[in-house]
Amino acid sequence: MSRVDVPSLSHDMRLAISREGGFAYLPGLAAPREIECERLSDDKCARLGAWLSRLANVPEASTTGADRRCFRLTLSSRRTGEACWQRRLDEPCAPAWLVRLWRDGERALDEDDPAT
Repeated sequence: MSRVDVPSLSHDMRLAISREGGFAYLPGLAAPREIECERLSDDKCARLGAWLSRLANVPEASTTGADRRCFRLTLSSRRTGEACWQRRLDEPCAPAWLVRLWRDGERALDEDDPAT
């Protein structure tokens, strides 16, 4: 599974975004945000693919530090459940659009081109 190259998105794919780490476990924040590509318009699906491709320049999350938070992104097939792409990013390195995507789900895709 490539951790850098994002596969072409299809309507069979699901993106799960979860926030991990930190000292306190808060179930509401730990639950992954899932975005079903089949529910997206072609424009939103293309926008999501372009945004995910931008993550190639963001370093993988480090495993050091006691109170480190990170985002885990996993693209998987809805049909088989098999993951085809995954990235872990330190929260301070995460672009603002990723935080909005985790917080707001597919509504964040209404923005044409986020600044970061």
